[in-house]
Amino acid sequence: MQAFQVAPRRTIILAICIVTIFIVLLRFYGDVPYEYYRSYGPAEPIGNVELSNDTPQEQYFKFMPEWDFKVPSSAKGYARIPKNKDVIVLTASDGGGHNSAIPNILERVLEDRRSYCERHGFRNLWLNTSRYDIGQAHRTWSKIPAVAEAFYLHPSVEWVWLIDTDIIIMTPETSIVDAIIAPTAIKSGIMRDTPILDGMLQDHETNINTPSYSRVEDMDILVTQDHQSVNTGSIFFRRTAFTRWLLEIMTDYTMLMGNEHVGAEQDALKHLMLEHPMVRNHVGIYPQPKFNAYAEGGREMGYRDGDLVVHFAGCWVRGMCKQWFEEFWAKRDSKEPWMPAEEKGGR
Repeated sequence: MQAFQVAPRRTIILAICIVTIFIVLLRFYGDVPYEYYRSYGPAEPIGNVELSNDTPQEQYFKFMPEWDFKVPSSAKGYARIPKNKDVIVLTASDGGGHNSAIPNILERVLEDRRSYCERHGFRNLWLNTSRYDIGQAHRTWSKIPAVAEAFYLHPSVEWVWLIDTDIIIMTPETSIVDAIIAPTAIKSGIMRDTPILDGMLQDHETNINTPSYSRVEDMDILVTQDHQSVNTGSIFFRRTAFTRWLLEIMTDYTMLMGNEHVGAEQDALKHLMLEHPMVRNHVGIYPQPKFNAYAEGGREMGYRDGDLVVHFAGCWVRGMCKQWFEEFWAKRDSKEPWMPAEEKGGR
């Protein structure tokens, strides 16, 4: 009689255990999204990323899933040399704007960047910015959601180098990892206790400088500034929680993106740097020739032999875009002396 009573009890306990395990497994696999398996780290995404540069993003772009790209859980930052495959060279453009006067400019610079990326093992990515709904804001604001999408599409990528269409890579043998984003390069390259400009210094002295001491682990944005202000034509973003927060703040439609800023996203970054010490602690300013030399200017600003890129910023003002572009295009990757560093005057 006792054995008869024990048997059903064991059956009931076994059934309860099986049901419990089934519920736990169902809950685990049901709640963890697919994106979890593409989380940040050295691993590649499980599925092939499919990109359509033709399909518009409906409604406001912050409702799109890529805006919530994965970031490391640590808020303390990190300092490590990224693998080359974890660096993206991003062209965010629809091929229009002032530079459309240059024949086939988008196709030419994309080929130039493809060749550069193949040489070093970086990822070359073009995102069509006409796909983003940015309301009535200036068209250059659409570069910001492109950065978020780049991080989303490639979950293992640590750095995104965003460069405008009107930029030519002049010395492709130079690696942006070794020269710019490696911890030793950041430590020795960024300018400390340097005035942050808001117009010409003698006319608009801000009395606000970059930090005299900066941790490499905190340097999430790398940019240059010309004689007037920061210039975002060539800028680096590191995958961190701060970067995601900064992109969201910059595109706050009420505070920044929807207002009348002459320099659009460029002015937004400058405003945040001038107004918020926390932002200054995460933005490193390099000397301009390091990765954003202009077609004209003295050695502190203009292109000279050996500079990584040349940027045709403002070429449309004087109608020089096509002339300058063709001149520099013919000289890219040239080893012959052309604009020696000792030349101090303008072109």
